[in-house]
Amino acid sequence: MARLAHVLIGAIAALCAAAPASAQLSSSGGPISYEADTLEYFDSERRLVLRGNVDLVQGDARLRADVLTLYFAPGSGGGAAGPTGVGAGDIQRMIAEGRVYYVRPDQQARGNRAVYEVSSDSVTFSGNVIVASAANVLRGETLVMQVSSGRTSLAPGARGRVQGVFRPRSSGGAQ
Repeated sequence: MARLAHVLIGAIAALCAAAPASAQLSSSGGPISYEADTLEYFDSERRLVLRGNVDLVQGDARLRADVLTLYFAPGSGGGAAGPTGVGAGDIQRMIAEGRVYYVRPDQQARGNRAVYEVSSDSVTFSGNVIVASAANVLRGETLVMQVSSGRTSLAPGARGRVQGVFRPRSSGGAQ
């Protein structure tokens, strides 16, 4: 019985991964694949909830979280009502909660929550945010990353200031 459940979840996951999506976690776009301990889909809400060790990958970007909720746009693709079924249609929004990690080749971010909005092509992290890029580290409460443009902004937390460490590429030259 347990083997049948694993096969069924794998089949559902394959169907969801094959669904068209306009979401971009990676500047290069492409198909989105994922793994999780459990999957639950709410057809009337067009909402897919992945729980437990969620790992989502697109191109050179990876998002990990305890819980990931994906919302699909109504009427996206297909006929007037759009496609139906688990994960059918374009992703409109993703909400990651728990221990959230977002990794790209040139930057890593973590926080307690992250929301990706397709309409603005941005990821907003909140709660104890840490961003690392090469040897540089930034800390704050709210981080907004514009995926396509590569623009990042960080807002302060309770201390009222962002914190960071920048390391110059070379130690030579005037100080």
